[in-house]
Amino acid sequence: MNKLIIPLIILMVGCEKELHQDTSSTFLEIYSDLEYDGNVYIFNYPNNTTNSYFKVNYNSLPTQRVYWDSPDEFYVIMWQDTVWTPVVNYSTYSDDDGIGHQMVYVNPTLIGDTLNIIGTIYEEGLTKEILIKIQ
Repeated sequence: MNKLIIPLIILMVGCEKELHQDTSSTFLEIYSDLEYDGNVYIFNYPNNTTNSYFKVNYNSLPTQRVYWDSPDEFYVIMWQDTVWTPVVNYSTYSDDDGIGHQMVYVNPTLIGDTLNIIGTIYEEGLTKEILIKIQ
């Protein structure tokens, strides 16, 4: 019995290490590879397509969770009902280097609009926003 208890105690003590991330230097940078005029990114909607996507990039701490939101929505008709959905949703995690990506959905109804894409790290109360004009 003693032979079983000693390895079990060693295993339990070895597993007590808590993963703790230093959040004192948390940061969030959001940007895109799209054309930038100094204030707004420009997405040229592809002709004759029913929908498209573009990528938003971000930098933060490694494995940092970023929540995404936008006041801009698109709709679909489903079972004779209109369903509105934000152009960006859910959350993503940055990789081990602190780099992450989020895809943004667009369709022809959004041409001419300027989309607000908002990234938030709730634990730190940190929010960043970029603007993308759809043309």
